[in-house]
Amino acid sequence: MLVALGGRPFTGKSTLARALAEAIPGVLLDKAALRKVLFPERVVVSPELNDRLYEWLLQAASWHLDTTPGAVIVLDGRPLTQARDVWSLRRFASNLGHALQIVECVCPEKVALERANAGPAEAPGVQAPPADLRGESADPIPDPKIVVDTRLPVEQCVSTALDRVVHQPCGGPEPDRVRSMHPS
Repeated sequence: MLVALGGRPFTGKSTLARALAEAIPGVLLDKAALRKVLFPERVVVSPELNDRLYEWLLQAASWHLDTTPGAVIVLDGRPLTQARDVWSLRRFASNLGHALQIVECVCPEKVALERANAGPAEAPGVQAPPADLRGESADPIPDPKIVVDTRLPVEQCVSTALDRVVHQPCGGPEPDRVRSMHPS
């Protein structure tokens, strides 16, 4: 099974991905960590390199799923805020014959801006916080997905995600529908 984290910048994707991989347990494939290992001096990553890094993550995911029956791969590599990225990831999982669960991290823009301004020490894997997140275009992540409000403590976010991740045998069909959850 693949569990992919999505959401706008500074919504807590990496924090939740690490915690989910530990709780499941699963293999965490993190594009920011891969970039740091392969290109430690690079500050700005071109769109082409960004795409190549994600392709390498998907190749690693495919290898893990092929060689480890029952493996769960947690992907932290794309915000999935472009519809084409979601459809491409769904096609990838389908071609492998594995279920895909998308966990969308959400929080108010004010919280994301506060996190961005806290600096890279508070958001590992991010090179520089953007001055303003409002100008970034984003498509809504289409259903099925699991929505987690990351203003909650990380333990509660993990619990919410785990309660909704559908554990299926590898190769099983994707669920018809996964409920979304917004805390009240």
